[in-house]
Amino acid sequence: MTTETAFMLSALHTIDAVLALRATEIPDALAFAEGSERLSYGGLQAEAGELAGGLARLGVGRGERVVLFLPAGLDFIRVFFALQRLGAAPCAFAPGGPPSAAVRRAERVRPSLTLVAGPETDGLAQELTGAGLRCADLLEVSRATPPPRLEVGEEEIAFLQPTSGTSGEARAAMITQRNALASLGAAREMLEIGPSDVLVSWVPPWHDLGLLRFLLGPVYFGTPCHLVPPAIRTLPLWLRTAAEVRATILGAPDFAWRLATRLVDPAGLDLSSLRFATNGGEPVRQSTILAFEERFGVPGVIRPGYGLAEATLGVTGLRQGEPLRVDARGNVSCGRPLPGVEVRIAQEAGGTGEILVRGAAVFSGYFGADEASAEILRDGWLHTGDIGQLDADGHLYVLGRKRAMIKRGGAPLAPREVEEAAEGVPGLRIAAAVGMPPGPETATEEIAVAIEIDPACEPSRIAEDVAAAIEKALGFAPDRVVVLAPRTLPRTANGKIRHPELRRELIEGDLERRGAVLFSARREAG
Repeated sequence: MTTETAFMLSALHTIDAVLALRATEIPDALAFAEGSERLSYGGLQAEAGELAGGLARLGVGRGERVVLFLPAGLDFIRVFFALQRLGAAPCAFAPGGPPSAAVRRAERVRPSLTLVAGPETDGLAQELTGAGLRCADLLEVSRATPPPRLEVGEEEIAFLQPTSGTSGEARAAMITQRNALASLGAAREMLEIGPSDVLVSWVPPWHDLGLLRFLLGPVYFGTPCHLVPPAIRTLPLWLRTAAEVRATILGAPDFAWRLATRLVDPAGLDLSSLRFATNGGEPVRQSTILAFEERFGVPGVIRPGYGLAEATLGVTGLRQGEPLRVDARGNVSCGRPLPGVEVRIAQEAGGTGEILVRGAAVFSGYFGADEASAEILRDGWLHTGDIGQLDADGHLYVLGRKRAMIKRGGAPLAPREVEEAAEGVPGLRIAAAVGMPPGPETATEEIAVAIEIDPACEPSRIAEDVAAAIEKALGFAPDRVVVLAPRTLPRTANGKIRHPELRRELIEGDLERRGAVLFSARREAG
């Protein structure tokens, strides 16, 4: 990126203006590719303009909210940028799941229009009334309608980002144009991105990492991005595509790197072009990083980072070339704050405490939830609800969600420590650790570990092995190991474990009533 282009970007105030700059500066350059289909910057601007005309004809205008239940891909990108042209605010959800639940999610943001596409939304399309439209019908409406022209302000809402709901009710974070461009500018500086970079996307665009880094990012950075459908089964295609196009930048949550290490054969995959692969979205594990880098021969490539929807994704990141840092408890450093971001800790025991964030990328509040907004935005700081600590060099170590922390011996214990020890047991697919109510004479919570295992494994044997592995790694055994049926651990739409919900279900016996418990063992006292 030239100095002149960087200066021009800094003077822009909207996402649509950034696309217009790219369409003028490099109209024929590749913006996005999906399979054999290619979309240039000039083509994206023209097609988004046509769609904007159709949306305007349907009554969508500045400030209107439009819910998207669209598959990841080029049509999603076209529609998203069309809404930016109108000054409207898209809010994207995963297109799968029960139609009734999808309708409830959509209704929370009171949309003027809901767009659906793909076989996953057939039932949803039938449940939507006058505010619903198939994406294919929008394409027909758009062909004869010229796009409108209007000026959008930097404090207007660019999009609504659904939160994960790991610690409570999922909400919609209001991200302004200024928030989005501040986040993209900080990412560009931290990544040191240039014209020779190539991105490959696997994270879906209804996730903030997918949206900011791999949908808006390529346009802001002026770099091509190749799209791979987001699914566990496409992990091999993701890495194969990265090898074929000589990708330099990837990104995914920790679980995706873990699964890719297990499921993808490295034979014939040359990933030596990679220079930066973000690992974020959930607690980062040293074992994940080392295993992936060793298996695929890419030392120093996986870069831990920390972010959240309310901060418009990025808060901290480990820079290229910086050595991996791991504290005595096995917590991995998520790096130092991004440019323009301040981080401090509301300290509690042992230097740990809630992570507070301040900067231009911090969101303006939750849609339709003034009390929740006032609770999380206080005295100019975003109160993240995550627990962490800073070292002497300003590196951030994230332990986990405040509501998910386990109280042991008067100090917080991160579920990640217990889960990582358990997941080294052969036959175990996933583990989740929670603290249960303590006895009357102690402040230490009982530790319960819920696990899902391979169907061929014996539940009682796996439970014994898990307890032994945790005791060997941490010096204590869990008080209870619960073996669950596959896919019964409570998760968010993005696949994150909902620890508070698991704790509630274990306490109230909901898992037993649903028949999810295959085996449960308690440690004998004493």
